[in-house]
Amino acid sequence: MAAIANNRLTLEQFVLEIARIPREQLDLEALRDLVRRLDVCDDLIRQHIRFRPDSYARNLVCRTPAFDMLVLCWRPGQQTVIHDHGESLNVTRVVGGRLCSRMFVEAARPEPGRVLVRPTVDELLDGMAFSCVDAGEIHQLANTSEADLVTLHVYARPLKDIRVYCPNTGEVDTVRLRYTLEDDYV
Repeated sequence: MAAIANNRLTLEQFVLEIARIPREQLDLEALRDLVRRLDVCDDLIRQHIRFRPDSYARNLVCRTPAFDMLVLCWRPGQQTVIHDHGESLNVTRVVGGRLCSRMFVEAARPEPGRVLVRPTVDELLDGMAFSCVDAGEIHQLANTSEADLVTLHVYARPLKDIRVYCPNTGEVDTVRLRYTLEDDYV
């Protein structure tokens, strides 16, 4: 493997390493290992740390046919909706701050097209910790602290849409994702 000293990967090396793994052979454990080795101090990642006052910022670092990489920036109290990533794997790495990661499971299907979910795990992660979500798993991320939060997200199979779950009604909607654009920053 093309790795720098102490087995760390630059962003360029990460792209090459993940491209070597056939899509059908890339599993969550292999993706987590690559993200663990990624040098998050790399200037190519650090330049994407930008916040928004009204919602967390989704800053695209790079997109290839194999994966998306984003830096998400969270002010206190900002959170995602309850969602899944369809067929995409996800590894989230805390870069700075404390992340609240909540996992959910299906509790009931009261009628076709409706899914009630219930929480199963609630974790606080910091200090370069990881949150991993396998294809189809349901979760929510939040900054429940009083300080800013920066996280790195890698989605193996680029993530274009998510399914959003309403815990009260069971409604499930597909939502097209967008990146935070430079014009969105204050």
